[in-house]
Amino acid sequence: MSSFIRKFSLGVALLAMTSTIGLAQDRPIGGANCTNPAVPAIPDNAGQDLDRLLDAQDAVQAFMADSNEFIDCVNTVIERRSNAAGADAINEWTDLINANVDAQEAVAAAFNVQVQIYQASDN
Repeated sequence: MSSFIRKFSLGVALLAMTSTIGLAQDRPIGGANCTNPAVPAIPDNAGQDLDRLLDAQDAVQAFMADSNEFIDCVNTVIERRSNAAGADAINEWTDLINANVDAQEAVAAAFNVQVQIYQASDN
């Protein structure tokens, strides 16, 4: 598969993840103060320059930390409210966790592509 097609496919996947998580950010989670983080965009040209690559790395690390915090918060909500919440609510909360894990994987993959581009260049 060509590099362009892989990058395009990854971009579409990241856009879908961003859209899904963005919609979820507007829904309260059982009254809890869980903040669903925005998925960072990894620029296609981040691997062309060390400063851009380091900026992307900072964005990825911040997102991973915020996403893990969100996942922990939602897990706490599920643990505390599983008896009172209905199955639909628990399924929605679990879907939010799964969407965050998927977004983490997609962001990491996009960043790794840029690292490989940087490593392959003469920088």
